[in-house]
Amino acid sequence: MKKKDAFLLLFLFFFWRIFLFIPLFVGDFILKFHKGYEYVHLWKFVQPYFPVNSVLLYPWANFDGIHYLMIASQGYSNNLGFMPLFPIALNLVANLFGGGETFSIVYFLTGFFLANIFFLISLFIFFKLLRLDYSKSKTLQTIIFLVIFPTSFFFGAIYSESMFLLLTLLSFYFARKGQWFFAGIVGFFLPITRIVGIFILPALIVEFFQQENILKKWKKLAYIERIKIIKKSIPIFFIPLSIVFYSIYNYLQKGDYLYFLHAHGNVGNSRTVDGLVFIPQTVYRYFKILISVPTVQAEWWVSLLEITVFLLVIWLLILAFKYKVRLSYLVFAALCFLLPVSSGTFSGLPRYALILFPIFIAITLATNKTRKILHVVFSILLLFILLMFFSKGCFIA
Repeated sequence: MKKKDAFLLLFLFFFWRIFLFIPLFVGDFILKFHKGYEYVHLWKFVQPYFPVNSVLLYPWANFDGIHYLMIASQGYSNNLGFMPLFPIALNLVANLFGGGETFSIVYFLTGFFLANIFFLISLFIFFKLLRLDYSKSKTLQTIIFLVIFPTSFFFGAIYSESMFLLLTLLSFYFARKGQWFFAGIVGFFLPITRIVGIFILPALIVEFFQQENILKKWKKLAYIERIKIIKKSIPIFFIPLSIVFYSIYNYLQKGDYLYFLHAHGNVGNSRTVDGLVFIPQTVYRYFKILISVPTVQAEWWVSLLEITVFLLVIWLLILAFKYKVRLSYLVFAALCFLLPVSSGTFSGLPRYALILFPIFIAITLATNKTRKILHVVFSILLLFILLMFFSKGCFIA
């Protein structure tokens, strides 16, 4: 990577990071905290302290950030649905600086800086991965569309999103370079960052088959050559072991190997965890909400956002397939999309869509200049609005 490219990525990151403070400042003047949602606020659990008591900082721990800080400092209680890698990293780094009590300044700032550093590194890895297939111009456009996505602020919050994105891109980058040992090692950590990380396994298998051209040449290969190919692929199949280890931990703690899955059915968002729900049923449910719930209620707007993102992702994945985005990327993105939308709700989808990186490639490849400009303007505006409401305890994703 040239210095000029690195400078552009740094500039883009810091511009994004500074921009995200503006909605927090504006929202503090024009919005009140969402009534009844005080439990998602850091100051529900600890007395405000300097400098985290600034409105520019404490909202970054809203909702899931509370749980990650608690797990990192106290260990697990009933929150095993939050996968362990991000809180482990948070705990290890925070303890280098003294740790402290739950929600201490050390834990808060560690979580905040880790999330942002992971995202910054992700931009560099994404650049290198995209440059394997696309021009510099298309690469930078794709990264910009990721950065300005209306829920990209979650990459800067005390959430696992930025770590998951980084590990995903790294695993694919190593795979594209034929470095299967490192692709497998990085992939091993994905399922214990987020559950959908397990889908890196079929994606890497597809990538391996493509690179080795196995379907065409397998029958022609000598026995020794087949053995070499099998040995090369072995690191990929260690990926599921991480979720196996976490399942055993769940059993020892709760007597249920799949407690980390079942816990998601107990958060009051109508998510089904014991089976799959026919997606058209969920779509029908959302249309019923939109025609029956008053538009003055926040739930109506959240439902509109969720169904819109659902339809947008489907369209973009189809475009990505049409424009021949790499098959392994599409397999990963499609599976990461299908699992949550098959649970009977699209709740959280505006955030889950962040890691579906092929959709940003699709925007670049399938959109003309005028539409790209409109997309940028609309995305930035929606990013501003959603972050304002998120900072005031409104559920976005």
